[in-house]
Amino acid sequence: MKQLGAGLLAALMLLSAAGCKHEEDPASDSSLIDSSLGTSSDGSATEPNGTDPAGPDPTGNVGTDSSGNSSKPTGSTKPPTKATSPVVTNPTETDFIITKDGAVKACIVIPSSASNKVRDAAEDLQAVLKQITGATLDIVADNASIPQANRILVGPTAQTKQLGISQPTGYPNKERVIVKRKDKNLVLIGNDDAEYKGTQFAVNMFLERLGCGWYGPQALWQVVPEMKTVALDKLDIDHTPQFSARISNVYINYQKFSERWYMGGDKKNVGHNIAVLIPRDTYHPTHPEWFALVGGKRDPYNVSDTYWQYCYSNKDLAAEVAKKLIEKFDSDPNLTNYAIGANDGWERNWCECSECTRLGNDTDELLTFANNVAKELKKKYPNKTLTILSYHSIYFPPQNVKADPMVDVMFCRETSMMAPLDLNLKLPTGYNAITHNTYTQSWLDNFKSYIQKANVANRSIWEWNCIAADKPAWAEIPWVQGNVATRNQKLWKDNGASYIYYDQGPSSTYHENRTSFAVRWPLWYVSSKGMWDASLTGEQILMDACQKLFGNAANEMFAYYKALADSSEMCRSANTICWVPPEPSEVYTSSRVKVIDAAVQAAKAKMGSVTSVQKERMENQFSYWTNAKGLIRF
Repeated sequence: MKQLGAGLLAALMLLSAAGCKHEEDPASDSSLIDSSLGTSSDGSATEPNGTDPAGPDPTGNVGTDSSGNSSKPTGSTKPPTKATSPVVTNPTETDFIITKDGAVKACIVIPSSASNKVRDAAEDLQAVLKQITGATLDIVADNASIPQANRILVGPTAQTKQLGISQPTGYPNKERVIVKRKDKNLVLIGNDDAEYKGTQFAVNMFLERLGCGWYGPQALWQVVPEMKTVALDKLDIDHTPQFSARISNVYINYQKFSERWYMGGDKKNVGHNIAVLIPRDTYHPTHPEWFALVGGKRDPYNVSDTYWQYCYSNKDLAAEVAKKLIEKFDSDPNLTNYAIGANDGWERNWCECSECTRLGNDTDELLTFANNVAKELKKKYPNKTLTILSYHSIYFPPQNVKADPMVDVMFCRETSMMAPLDLNLKLPTGYNAITHNTYTQSWLDNFKSYIQKANVANRSIWEWNCIAADKPAWAEIPWVQGNVATRNQKLWKDNGASYIYYDQGPSSTYHENRTSFAVRWPLWYVSSKGMWDASLTGEQILMDACQKLFGNAANEMFAYYKALADSSEMCRSANTICWVPPEPSEVYTSSRVKVIDAAVQAAKAKMGSVTSVQKERMENQFSYWTNAKGLIRF
């Protein structure tokens, strides 16, 4: 059996431009990671090992899948239109003028007792505006003499209050950002309570509308337009994010940079973290009855594979977990949940005692445990949630047990990595050697059935996008989802999911690192921006990025990314599930390679009309495709 050592990250979350500048390449800010990262039972961050599916490989040919669904891509056939910009190139006195011909016409105003979050946002705004215009706007306190008639009001200033605009407050589930022009005032403000960075996000939204874009921590993938005159007409944004928490390895390993992608939100704990609370070395000597009875023994050190379980029907175990969680929440009031999911693994090593087996299936056991913990925890923390996972042996709905209203079920996308979920395809069907499950219905139908049978009040999503974890060759091969990413997000939101953990982003375990932003930004950025803004499709997000990154070649580069995304969407391989991708040749078939090659040639024909930096980006992207073709084996 071929096994995969894929590390599951169990992480606590907590324009008329004459040219373009790009920022200096900041160092990785991995030191900002919260020190309370969750781990597996052996102290490492892990996810289930898997095997190659049994039986002959599918052809990977496009056409019609086994359910009769067409594999024709469903995206638009024309590039999305460019979003309306508030920037005016020939301003009049009725416009909000920040600089004119390089001369400063506005200042930045902050509260006299500004918080660090507000001050940092104001300084960021000042720095980027200097990159754009070459001019430095003053930052002044709201109780000082203000040198300019046009005022950019950052945070809860006295002037903002006079305009009748209050800073949004409250936590959790209260994230909100306001970007609004009123006469000679531009208000940039957001909820900064607890974990929130609303004022910084307001600055981001404003700068993006000036033409800025950040697609990676390297200077090459950051766009700041050069304009001597910056002026606006109308601007009125009142925004709440689509999902209350937006998490991936980009957020965890590049937390400061991830602010440009609007990541964060409510502080979350994700993964299999019961062993963090009840480590076997500490508790097995004194409470062996808290560990699973397997083969007549309660011995977590003598199991049939790496993973071991607890006796989830034991109420004393649940009481101890609740006690430990009260201590966690006492020490970290911003934490909104805790992941008490079972240890990683499959159907092996679950408790065989009479109390556990009488409950029903493995999902019944885990729900019983979560309900017992909730019963104790709600005495002090009724508004926190307890997160368990739905995957592998706990993928299927319970037979008997309903979920306590405190329980949050995080549904892992245990189906094809490629096919859109809204097509409701049965991929795979029958027995699967990776998950050890036998599938008779689609992921979507199982998802809905679980919610209905267990009466699940709180729902979240685990999305496996770590495409190179099982097949390292994918680390250097482009993979773009485009509209599929945002279609999946809409489906999850429509079915009550409140937050998403994307198992993607730079991680050595997944054979991707800092340099991977160049090949992966169309995947990582689109999903991040989609979590923030429900109004955007994946293609709209990509088109906006192409316009900023590639200038006159924007349409052609968009066509290239769409050709990649269409290839992914059209793949109907039965050889992919969870974190295990299809072979590259099943996505990029010989016919699809021809389509993508044609898109590349069309884009190369525009290289003479772009700037040197834009050309460098294009050459970088095409080098990945050239390399990919060398790795594809038909």
